Amino acid sequence: MPVSKKKPTTLASEVSTQESSSPVLPEQEEFRQHLRRLAVSAVQVLIEQVMREELEQCIGASWGECTPNRRGYRNGSYTRDLVTSTGRIEDLKVRRRSRRRVSQPGV
Repeated sequence: MPVSKKKPTTLASEVSTQESSSPVLPEQEEFRQHLRRLAVSAVQVLIEQVMREELEQCIGASWGECTPNRRGYRNGSYTRDLVTSTGRIEDLKVRRRSRRRVSQPGV
């Protein structure tokens, strides 16, 4: 039994114009600014993570951990702006630390 061939639903001229059109690319400067924003964001995440790890080493305990070797406590955070070669990092979260007070006998 012969099989009927389906006719194409689009014209050949329509296919050629769709294939030849290239996707819209952003301007070069806009693309560079986008990359710079991504880099600044990545640097901010990295710096905040390093500061958290350094604070954990300085205190001698991770967040919420009770140890006899603990040398202080976390005391919230504040924000700062930092200018780097990558760009300005706004609202960088800096963790605070309060030292453990040693009780003195007789006081």
